[in-house]
Amino acid sequence: MKRITALLVVMMLLTGFTALAESAPDDVWESEFEYNQNGTLVSYHGGEVVSVPVKINDTEIRKIGDGLFFDADISTVYTGEGMEQIGESTFENSRVSYADLAATVTYVADRAFANCADLTDVVLNSDQITFGYDVFMGTGHINFTVPCTADLTVLEDKISDAKGDNNFSFVKMHTALIESMTETDIYGENMLYCEACGFKGSKYLDDISIPFEDVSQDAWYYSYVATAYDFGILSGKTKSVFDPDAGLTCAEAAKMAACIYSYQTADEYQFEHRGENWYDVYVDYCYQKGIIEENVTFDWEQNATRAQMAYLFSRCDAKPYYINEIPLTDIPDVYDTTEFAYEILDLYCKGIAVGSNQFYAYYPDSDVKRSEAAAFVSRILRWDMRIVLAKG
Repeated sequence: MKRITALLVVMMLLTGFTALAESAPDDVWESEFEYNQNGTLVSYHGGEVVSVPVKINDTEIRKIGDGLFFDADISTVYTGEGMEQIGESTFENSRVSYADLAATVTYVADRAFANCADLTDVVLNSDQITFGYDVFMGTGHINFTVPCTADLTVLEDKISDAKGDNNFSFVKMHTALIESMTETDIYGENMLYCEACGFKGSKYLDDISIPFEDVSQDAWYYSYVATAYDFGILSGKTKSVFDPDAGLTCAEAAKMAACIYSYQTADEYQFEHRGENWYDVYVDYCYQKGIIEENVTFDWEQNATRAQMAYLFSRCDAKPYYINEIPLTDIPDVYDTTEFAYEILDLYCKGIAVGSNQFYAYYPDSDVKRSEAAAFVSRILRWDMRIVLAKG
C-alpha cells in the first residue's frame, strides 16, 4: 500500500506540475523569474518551493541559468517537461532537499548540486541524462528515484562519478501500472502489473528487488521474504539462494529478534562481533533488553521450534498492536501447559500468527521454516500485513 501510494503521489505531482506550467498566467511566472530571449532563467524572486516553468509569454524556457539558486534558501524544486539543462553551480550551497528533474533534462552541468548538505532525494524521470563534473560533490546520502526501465548499472557509474562516492541508493518507480482482473495476490486483491518493465506484485508490496533465484513471485511467502529482506532483518543463505524450506537456528531467531527490537526502538545499537560465537552479541542484547528472561535458555545452534520463535518474536515486538480477540481454546494444539503458550497466543491476537490450517493449528513443536520466519518478521514490522482472524 505504501509503495503504490508513493508512486501515485509522484505521478500526481508530475501531472499537477505540468498542468500548472501550462495554465499559470505569465504574470505569475514573471513575478518570480527573469529570463532572456535564449530561454534561460537568470533570476528568481519566489519562495522555498520552486516550480520551474517551461514557457513564459512566447519564450520557451530550456535552461536554468548558472548559479541561479546559489546559496539560496529553497527546499524543493520541480522542473516541467521541456526543460533541458541545469546550469553550472545552479543549486550549489543551497538548502534544497528534494529535486524532481523532468525526463527532458539531458544535461546537468558542473557542480550543479555541489555542497547541498540537505539534499536527500532526487527524481530522475529518465536515465538518458549526462552529468558534468562534481555535480553532487559534498552531499550526503541521496536516494535517486528512477524509471523502472532505467539501466541501474549505467546510472550508478554516472552518479558515482558526479558525486565522488557511492553514498546513494535507487528506488524504481512504475509509470505504467495496470490492475489485473484475473490474478490475485495472497490477500485476495487484484495483482498489479507494469506494462513498461513487466513487474508483477501485490498492492501491499514495495517494489523490492530481491536477488534470490529460489523465491518465485507466485510463492505465498514472496511478499514476506521481500519485506523482511528490505528491512535488513533476514538475508539469504547465499547472495542468490534464500532456501525457504530450510530450518532456522535459535541463534538466527535471536538475531532477528534483537534487530527487530533495535529497529522499533530506534536505539541504533551497533551489533559488533564480540565473544566466542558470532551470535553472542545478539543473544546478550536480547537478555539485556528483557526479550529473553534470565531463566530461559536455548540451544543456540539447534533449529528453533515454532514455539521458541513465538517466544522471541512476541517479546521483541516493542510496538504491540492488536487486531484479534482469540482465546487460547481456539488454537487446537496449544494448551496452557504448552511451552510459551501465551507468547503464541499473543501473536495470534496481533495477527502475526494465523495457524497452519483452517483450524488455526500452530504445530508448536515443529521446526521453523525460513519462509515462515519471514512472514512473522514482516507482520511485526508492517501492520498492514497483519491478518484478521474470525473468533471461534
